[in-house]
Amino acid sequence: MKTSRTQLEGIFTSDLRGFPVNPPDKFEHPKYNSNFANAILKGVVFTGANLKKANLIRTNLSGADLQGADLQGANLSESKLCEANLSGANLTNANLTGADLRGADLTGAIMPDGTVYDPNHHFSSLSKGEV
Repeated sequence: MKTSRTQLEGIFTSDLRGFPVNPPDKFEHPKYNSNFANAILKGVVFTGANLKKANLIRTNLSGADLQGADLQGANLSESKLCEANLSGANLTNANLTGADLRGADLTGAIMPDGTVYDPNHHFSSLSKGEV
């Protein structure tokens, strides 16, 4: 069965502070609180959203506003986050393997290793593909 792709390019704007998007179905995906795998969410506004343990693998979040979002334990592997605003986001234990973060604003974000991102001092610990 082929998974359909969600297309919300820039039209979905909502204040999702503290609200788990797409709560888990305990029988289907107990590992994730939200499932946006393979979705196209370009320009979406998730400011302050609770996306803890969200499945965002291979999701296109280019230009998305994730300022202050809680992405602890989220799977962002192979996601496109070009020009996304991740300032102040909590990425503790998030999987960023293969994520494209070119042009993303990570100022003040808590990185997967628990350090706070500082654009003047953090480049040495990021791989070439991450920034």
